[in-house]
Amino acid sequence: MATKPLNAYTVQESNNLKVSETYLSQLITCADNDTYVESTDWASSTTGPAKEVTIMLSDGDADAVITIALKIAGSYGDEIAILSSSLPLTIDRLLVDRIKIKTADSDVDEVLSIMSQH
Repeated sequence: MATKPLNAYTVQESNNLKVSETYLSQLITCADNDTYVESTDWASSTTGPAKEVTIMLSDGDADAVITIALKIAGSYGDEIAILSSSLPLTIDRLLVDRIKIKTADSDVDEVLSIMSQH
């Protein structure tokens, strides 16, 4: 009788461990008028929802309060407020359709780099 080796894994395990195949990035400029700016709508694109999103500050005030909302399964959830000095921020283990970001900083616009993995 054949035994299953200790390092063998199933097809499903192989699919679960597959690394992200597509990486996208974009720059978002948040003006100081407290208005949301939305990212690319990944859910309706050919890549599908993002499995992981990393938000980084490219330019702007390190003490600005940045508000982020995630669109998951077609609707936005609660807002998340963080200081831009806390960036980079990585959101994973969720299928994110889109994000929207705003800042209330009155001095300078914040430029954020968004990297999504699909």
